[in-house]
Amino acid sequence: MKIVNLEAFKQKCTEFSRPELKALLFHFAFERILRELVLVDALHCCRKNGELIPKTEVLAGYVDNLEGERVLIGLLGRREAAKVYGFMEQITSDVKTVDYVLTNDSVEHYQRLVSAEIVLPKEPQKK
Repeated sequence: MKIVNLEAFKQKCTEFSRPELKALLFHFAFERILRELVLVDALHCCRKNGELIPKTEVLAGYVDNLEGERVLIGLLGRREAAKVYGFMEQITSDVKTVDYVLTNDSVEHYQRLVSAEIVLPKEPQKK
């Protein structure tokens, strides 16, 4: 999901019920996790025609996911958001993940990772 206008997204989210906000947070968190796996080469992401999606594009989506999560955490509150993250991990609550999403600058980390990958040529395969 791409957030085009963050302020409009925030405004629209204020119209949603608590269960809808929780479902949306689950969606954003799950997408973020999948994008993280793509960024660290644990998974690959491709278009319908089989073409790999560039990591720079995946990173842009990651930024949107993270911002969306932060907005939703702000609307739900830490405790309710922690329940969503806990549900994802099959535990009661996960406040540590809420704090991680709110305070960590993981975007900067993944930007360095992606830019290092672009600059460094891959080793030639041995025959």
